[in-house]
Amino acid sequence: MNFLERKVNIIAKSIITQDGNVVNYNNLLAIYVDEELDDDENIIGYNLLGVVGMNKNSDAILLGFFNDEKSAMNAKADIIRWLQSEAFSTFEMPTADEGGDA
Repeated sequence: MNFLERKVNIIAKSIITQDGNVVNYNNLLAIYVDEELDDDENIIGYNLLGVVGMNKNSDAILLGFFNDEKSAMNAKADIIRWLQSEAFSTFEMPTADEGGDA
């Protein structure tokens, strides 16, 4: 296997966040939805987060922000379904208005 083939295998499944960042799915340990709160603890939206890292100081990467919980949960279901089924591709996070298709 030459270097080019190895590089393709490493980035075979990538996620493009709403901000345009690319996350290699191999780095994701979990995906979850969390409420985004303002200073007065009012819910202003929902974050779809991916956990990366293998220790207790693991970081969360913002995959997307959604105005309502249903859209965030739909996007979460879509990305999990994609991770389970696609062999080599890129998942582009839906925008806040699109939500998911689940």
